[in-house]
Amino acid sequence: MYIQYTLLKRLNIVVRHTYFLNNELYFVPVKKHKIYTSLGAWDEFVSATETPSSHLPRSLAPSSSLHWIPPAAGSLKINCDASWSKGPNRGWGGIILRDSHGNLIDGRRFRISATSALHAEASVIREACLFAKALNLSSVCIENDNAQLISLSVSELVPPWEVLAILSDIRLLAKDEGLSFRWTPREGNEAAHWVASSQASSLGPNWVVYPPEILYSILCKDFP
Repeated sequence: MYIQYTLLKRLNIVVRHTYFLNNELYFVPVKKHKIYTSLGAWDEFVSATETPSSHLPRSLAPSSSLHWIPPAAGSLKINCDASWSKGPNRGWGGIILRDSHGNLIDGRRFRISATSALHAEASVIREACLFAKALNLSSVCIENDNAQLISLSVSELVPPWEVLAILSDIRLLAKDEGLSFRWTPREGNEAAHWVASSQASSLGPNWVVYPPEILYSILCKDFP
């Protein structure tokens, strides 16, 4: 059953990629090099989903340090994360904006509706892009701990259908606003992860100015 599922999944990716190369709604003969390109799409998909950190482009590969890495002096960085519950298909998103000194500049905690964890994470990355646009931030880096979505955000690979529209928005926003993306391990995304978690349900309206003790300790640990 697993082998059949894997083969079907591979065929689905190859067919979808071939369709985009031909831009037609029916099967037509394609040149051999296009088939090779489509098969290559499968290999890139596996690289992005199964062994993320070792196959990310050099510019996206994270530091070996398992903690938050500050941006360059005078720059800002956005970290984002999502929590999701399968039962109600709902969750929370968390966005953190920090400067090169580790100071908390701004942030958001918001409700999301999603059909899967992947859908939830993609929604949050899109919200982070919109967050940067609303604040008129250009050339800002957005970090997330989902390597598959970060890789899809900076490539031309065809995303899974459930996040296809969202990834299209992310790519367009990134192009228009000059945004960049970087994968970080969970340890480097702990502040955003906490804001998105159920533990942050009691956050008050002024939590950015007066962060609760738990969040404050995470921020201090990130930048001692």
